[in-house]
Amino acid sequence: MVIIAKSAGVSLAVLSARDDPAATGSLLTNGLSAGLGVMVGILVTGNASGAHMNPCVSVAMAIWGRLRFSALPAYILGQFIGAAAGSALVLFLFYDTIAEVGPEVMTSYPGLAKGEVQLSFDQGVATFILLLVVCSVEDQGHTPPALLVGLSVATITITMGANAGASMNPAVDFMPRVIAAVWRMSFSPFHKGGKFWLVPFLVPYLGAVIGVSVYSLFIQRMRQESLITKKPKTVKFINN
Repeated sequence: MVIIAKSAGVSLAVLSARDDPAATGSLLTNGLSAGLGVMVGILVTGNASGAHMNPCVSVAMAIWGRLRFSALPAYILGQFIGAAAGSALVLFLFYDTIAEVGPEVMTSYPGLAKGEVQLSFDQGVATFILLLVVCSVEDQGHTPPALLVGLSVATITITMGANAGASMNPAVDFMPRVIAAVWRMSFSPFHKGGKFWLVPFLVPYLGAVIGVSVYSLFIQRMRQESLITKKPKTVKFINN
């Protein structure tokens, strides 16, 4: 998932730096790449681990009771290690051209949104929407789950990505930043944009918790009440 999404981002950054016409529609391509990357990840790991690629989703699922809290540390550790490995591989794949744009292109930075409140809302709302989708797919059994979640990620990224990247995944934003810092042998990837790196690292967890809470308290409860109020049909027998 990281490789697919970040490779597209690096490619487009390089093309844009060269004023290549192929960079036109970069937001659309980036969004689709992110969504398709998630879809591939779900297809590969769905039956093995429940396709937990996002620590926010794992935390939310634990709160919702769909993941044991004792398993949460292992899931989160694996997600961060996987994001680091994928980011390192992307830098290797684009070794010859990454110098033109810098390894920071794998991370998110402020775009249209500038203020801290707007940036925080951007990351929080994006993750909130993502969790509503994930919960509905899990709870209501929508199929095919990989495609539906992938398209939802693509939609969120395309519509909100221009603000500040709409990363929705702390591991996929933080670990590429760490790899970029190692590549440059400096903390400049963390300094660019001020303290912005803290926003995609922390705020998505809040958005995820609110998302799963809203779904559980309102949507799931309404579904349960609807099922209860539906009376089964009865068959009347006529005694002769």
